[in-house]
Amino acid sequence: MPPDLSAVRAELPSLAAEVYLNTGGSGPLPLRSARAIAAAAAQAAEHGRMSLEVWTRTDRLLLDMRAAAGRVVGAPGDDVALVQNTSTGLDVVVWGIDWAPGDEIVCTDSEHPGLSVPVAVAARRHGLRVRWIPADRVHGDLEAAVAGACGPRTRLVALSHVAWTTGAVLDVAGAARAAHAAGALCAVDGAQAAGAIPVDPPALGVDAYAFPAQKWLLGPEGLGALWVAPAARPRIDLTFTGYEAGGGHSPHGDVTLHAGARRYETSTQPVMLCPGWMASIAWLEELGWEWVHDRTAAAHAEARAALEDLPGVTILTPPGRQAGLLTFRVARTVPEQAAAAMAAAGVIGRWLPEPAALRVSLGFFTDADDIGALRDAVRALAP
Repeated sequence: MPPDLSAVRAELPSLAAEVYLNTGGSGPLPLRSARAIAAAAAQAAEHGRMSLEVWTRTDRLLLDMRAAAGRVVGAPGDDVALVQNTSTGLDVVVWGIDWAPGDEIVCTDSEHPGLSVPVAVAARRHGLRVRWIPADRVHGDLEAAVAGACGPRTRLVALSHVAWTTGAVLDVAGAARAAHAAGALCAVDGAQAAGAIPVDPPALGVDAYAFPAQKWLLGPEGLGALWVAPAARPRIDLTFTGYEAGGGHSPHGDVTLHAGARRYETSTQPVMLCPGWMASIAWLEELGWEWVHDRTAAAHAEARAALEDLPGVTILTPPGRQAGLLTFRVARTVPEQAAAAMAAAGVIGRWLPEPAALRVSLGFFTDADDIGALRDAVRALAP
């Protein structure tokens, strides 16, 4: 039997307070996750946090956390580093390459600043050239677009799995093939994909894949993961680093790096947050990834159908099965003001600066009443 949607929503009590359609920013926190974090905080208050017993327990917890994050992307925990967020993971890759002036990065015009800013800053600091693929080509033959942008000095292709602007699922497998044909690495921002659609970086052929806890995986802020392909690790060196990169420390900074992706971790991890994210992942696994992904796709399709026939509404998200984001314009409205008006009506989405539009997030927990309220709120925006 599939999960009961009313019982699922009861585990997400924030959904009773408002029509929450902004998981692309931060998802609703399950009760069990909040309780796990509270229990960890209580334990930390009641016992010393660096006894031998706690140290041993913490090491086990972090191993379990990496394993849980690895299961999200179909990989062993040894291939995953725990990071603060998606941007931190992408920074590991962008700054870990041994750049030379004149080297090139291929990126797209559809990237979140969490990727585009590190790329631009690295270009400025190292004298690199960034070849930006126009947004209108991102949704077409992306493999050909990436291949056309790559040259003999291309060292990195960096892009999103799901465009945060339009919600389109991009052909990252094709981008990775084009990158590798040019001898470059391929790094992926998985912020809007992990938890919303099936994610399998090894099968996609990419070299690095970063994703956060707080969006579609319904975990806490301040935690994320970076998957790095074993073959790519020799080409992604350490930048910010510290005690947790390995063992065998000496007074002069010698270290024997961890064999796996854990080498990219720096220092003390947010151990009180890990039980919360693990609880969220365990719940999603209990519900079943196929059901979660199918429900997300169904809610997305239902919301699209509810909006596309409204006067003045233009859907910007490409047709067909995408992820959980739906981007649209309402004629003769200012997106920032429109988002505020929707929020005043109890419907929480967001506005985008480029393209100037509104964006809502449809999750596996979104029900027909939510979609009806969305339709009513958007209809009310019409001049």
